[in-house]
Amino acid sequence: MMNMKIDFYQEVQVVPDAKNSKYVGRKGVVLGISEEDGVIYGYAVILHDKENTVYFEKDDLVPTGVVFKREDFY
Repeated sequence: MMNMKIDFYQEVQVVPDAKNSKYVGRKGVVLGISEEDGVIYGYAVILHDKENTVYFEKDDLVPTGVVFKREDFY
């Protein structure tokens, strides 16, 4: 699997073999990035119908190509 960094406010979709399987296929937007020394561990994603973020490991998400603005959330 290709490991590319997903940026803040990018829309992502949960992949079919995600460890957090109850969210498979769901879409949301990246609001947090878990990164240390240049290594990405995972992302905090606000799913479109939720109020709180859900943490996903980096391989559990793929970008959809849609990018939101910070103002859409804050």
